[in-house]
Amino acid sequence: MKKIGFIGCGNMGSSMARAFALSIKDIDLYLYDTDSNKSSLLASELSANAALSAQVSTSVESLIMQTDITFLAVKPQILPQLYSVLAKIKNNHSYISIAAGISIDSLSKGLNSNQVIRFMPNIAASVSKAVTAVASNSKAEEKFIQEAFKLAQACGTAFSLPEKLFPAFIGISGSAIAFFYQFLHAVALGGTKEGISYSQSLSIASQTFSGAIELLLTSGSSPQELITTVTSAAGTTIDGIIALEDGGMNAAVIKAVSAASGKARDLENS
Repeated sequence: MKKIGFIGCGNMGSSMARAFALSIKDIDLYLYDTDSNKSSLLASELSANAALSAQVSTSVESLIMQTDITFLAVKPQILPQLYSVLAKIKNNHSYISIAAGISIDSLSKGLNSNQVIRFMPNIAASVSKAVTAVASNSKAEEKFIQEAFKLAQACGTAFSLPEKLFPAFIGISGSAIAFFYQFLHAVALGGTKEGISYSQSLSIASQTFSGAIELLLTSGSSPQELITTVTSAAGTTIDGIIALEDGGMNAAVIKAVSAASGKARDLENS
């Protein structure tokens, strides 16, 4: 039975733990957070809703000794404070970090381990629909890499990417999920302006967006091809598209992705 630990039970760590509890059989979870209330509540929730063991560890030392793979799910600025403790506990322990901006090289040196992999997930892990980028230390064991990729897939969809492309990934996934919400909010506001209540407009727009994505993924068509199937000559859609172009939608979205990617790149290099 695989034993997985989480150091940090905040939004991202708890979302991934929930995804594992729902998707993976034969797993034991060990949880640690400096706020013991967080780890206790999460352990109770997971144990009640899944056929697994979720236990609270009283220290990072005990968690490392109890686990095969440990997730580092703390804020990036907290990690350096843990290095001196973690590096002494178990030689070449297997770690997966979800901390933004902390490179594999820095992690490996700080943790005294070559068995280090980075995940870059997004918040949809809580519903097992995350998109996660995966990069590994060049010296990591193949068995660990395969196990880690399966863990990423348990949260949704996983992509193996070179670490240097993580900032770009953040721009089109980690941060872009917020851009999609912003677009949905704007569409719902448009519906409200035209007379439909905001809540109903949001529901309609969300279901439309969900259907559009499902059609895109299953049809094999490009976005441009699908746009043309909706856009009739002298119809409603073309007027709407012209309004989007007048507002600079494409340029604004490209700039948003580049801005998020640029910030992520700055964090990687800081």
